[in-house]
Amino acid sequence: MKEELLKYLDKIGKINYLITMLRWEMDTIAPASSFDYLIETSTSLELESFKLSKSNEYISIIEKLINSNEFDKLSNEEKTYILDLKEDYQRIKNIPDDFYEMYSKLRSESLNAWVKAKKEDNFEIFKPYLIKIINETKELYKYMYPDTNNLYESMISTYEKGMSLDLIDKLFNKLKEEIIPIIKNLKNNKLKQLNKKYSNDKLYEVSSYLLDYIGFDNKRGALGIYTHGYTTTLNQNDIRIAFNNESDIIDHMCTIIHEGGHGIFEQNVDKKLRDYKTYDIDKVALHESQSRFFENILGRNINFWIPIYDDIKRMLDINLDIDEFIKYFNNAHSSLVRTKADELTYCMHIIIRYEIEKEIFNGNIDLDNIDKIWDQKYMEYLGIKSQNQKDGILQDMHWSGGDFGYFPTYLLGSIFDGMLLEHINKTLGNVDDLLKNNEIKKITKYLNENIHKYGGAYNINEVSNRLTNKDLEVEPLVNYFKDKYNN
Repeated sequence: MKEELLKYLDKIGKINYLITMLRWEMDTIAPASSFDYLIETSTSLELESFKLSKSNEYISIIEKLINSNEFDKLSNEEKTYILDLKEDYQRIKNIPDDFYEMYSKLRSESLNAWVKAKKEDNFEIFKPYLIKIINETKELYKYMYPDTNNLYESMISTYEKGMSLDLIDKLFNKLKEEIIPIIKNLKNNKLKQLNKKYSNDKLYEVSSYLLDYIGFDNKRGALGIYTHGYTTTLNQNDIRIAFNNESDIIDHMCTIIHEGGHGIFEQNVDKKLRDYKTYDIDKVALHESQSRFFENILGRNINFWIPIYDDIKRMLDINLDIDEFIKYFNNAHSSLVRTKADELTYCMHIIIRYEIEKEIFNGNIDLDNIDKIWDQKYMEYLGIKSQNQKDGILQDMHWSGGDFGYFPTYLLGSIFDGMLLEHINKTLGNVDDLLKNNEIKKITKYLNENIHKYGGAYNINEVSNRLTNKDLEVEPLVNYFKDKYNN
């Protein structure tokens, strides 16, 4: 019965591979003139995958396996994956085919409109798509969770199962209380970015070098240029990482290390578990914890760079000593763009989005003025206001694809990272020493064996308890920030 399920999932997986490939093509190399046809093709494939995922045959196969003796002999992780598949089916079974087809097409059109709006720095191009996708996402979740008392909490649970708004509010409010004073007391030491334009080929070279250094298998990955950095999984042997070619090389390296963390996770999920998934892992906060652990906890540490700095200087043709170089990674100050923010003020970028999303789906925001509300939040929390829209409400791609409820996972991941750093220091040895001695792959291997191999079997709070015997708590992250930024 297990083999019957895996065979069915493979059929869905092959269709989803094509969908993901078409999106990658649109993002990286396809001419804009082909977008209409690619959207039409992708929408057709998404509908086919959707129908297979809510068919009577599919749920019958799942339930037969769950009720069999074979199920009892599976590992706890496999059982969790199969039970999650049943939950996924229960969520989507009531979505009408014609609605899903319309929504899939809207997501692609909205994403392309966002790209155009950001390029032209004109929110009005994207605004009607944003309003429509908000309204249609509400309808989607009403189909998925007809009995829910809180639509936004249901959205969050789609990305991080078992996560409540009460817990998020508790964690985020405590974090806000602790770090806003740290941010207000920061010295005004903003550095000018290292403005130097590199060719795409040079960025590919630097990216491949850094990815290999942290433990990503470049033979099972590929790179591409896009307006927004992201990682996508076509299958376990085909992980794609996109990045933007701008003139800020520090931001580029942070992006690559971050996305590499995602890629390492995907490459190291146990094959038995990977076969059950036809799409990316859906315990998203855990995924974000790994990308942000590599980017922030490791990548902003001077010891990360000590073994490789001569190579980096040569490749980038920069003439800075390592102490000057590392200042660019830890130059904490209020800034507008989330993906370029330092690790401290980044927390407020996520809290801003979380609070706006919560109000959107509680019906407390006039969508015609959402860009103004965005600006007000940035002034309130970070004391700054964007002079353009591409660095304001147009900066993120998430809302264009209907990914409401995703943003909180970034900060939940960072909160766990504070706990993970404490745990690794106690369990594996001092992280500073490991990095300085060019032993970063010992850390990567530890994460492979204790987190990555289980894939999406456990949510982030469960992993926290498995490793540290504690629920998520903000104190370790706050202590990390205070030690680093209060000096």
